[in-house]
Amino acid sequence: MLKSSQWLDDLEIGPDCDEKFVDCNNTPEFARLGAAISGVSNMVGNYKVARSNPAWHAILYIVGGELDLVTQNGHYTVNNCHLVTLPAGKPFIMELKADHLDMAWFHLKQGHQWNRLIKDRPDIEFCEVTQQVYHSLSLVYFEPRPVWRKPVFSRLENYITTSLSPVDARSQESQRIWQLQQELEKRLHFNWTVSAMAEITNYSSPHLHRLFQQQYGKSPMQHLIHLRIERAKYLLTHTDWTLEQIGEQVGYSDVFNFSKRFKKSTEMAPGRYRKTNTQLNAI
Repeated sequence: MLKSSQWLDDLEIGPDCDEKFVDCNNTPEFARLGAAISGVSNMVGNYKVARSNPAWHAILYIVGGELDLVTQNGHYTVNNCHLVTLPAGKPFIMELKADHLDMAWFHLKQGHQWNRLIKDRPDIEFCEVTQQVYHSLSLVYFEPRPVWRKPVFSRLENYITTSLSPVDARSQESQRIWQLQQELEKRLHFNWTVSAMAEITNYSSPHLHRLFQQQYGKSPMQHLIHLRIERAKYLLTHTDWTLEQIGEQVGYSDVFNFSKRFKKSTEMAPGRYRKTNTQLNAI
């Protein structure tokens, strides 16, 4: 670990990095958060920030890519779905060593409500609302009308408060399963195998099977089928897509296989399910 004399101030931001800054002059509601400045950043190429004695607390919500982080507590590689907390007065170095980094971040003033919540927090922790914070802050940045910003800001404030509130830490296993489920739901059309799922979680296939049985009472593939059928139900009810199109969206390239699987899971053919539920929604 670096000695106190080796912590230096540094700032390197390459030409391919994109940062959208939100400041209190343009968004006065941020004064309530004690946020002097915040932003949404999409970093590519050269990016490094080092502070020997920062005057503000910093919190970072990582939604994509990887961040290399060094603090007095250790050296970390931080990826998506994680919150980074950097207290005022504590040195740090963060640097992009992967192909990209996407994050939302806030500089919070000392002496505000956050002092108590930020004190003694771990440098990095799993966070389920990184995407919500990232997209909410993006909406605030692009919305010039205060009356339209107000509901978005209220949600953003709740996300930040919730993420910084003391909670029981998720086990590493449940965190990885949660992250895997997010990937499954984003790409239901992908030709998933248990091996591909296990690779994402860095667990063996048998261990992944045991975790799914414990958490969902299903095997990984059974849980995937459940997610696919639930998405198919929604699309049948709320779109006019053909059965072929819906089947492809949820991972069945053959409409016969899709219909067979859907009927096995729901005891109803997809066409009949659509007709019945569309009529119910119309009442």
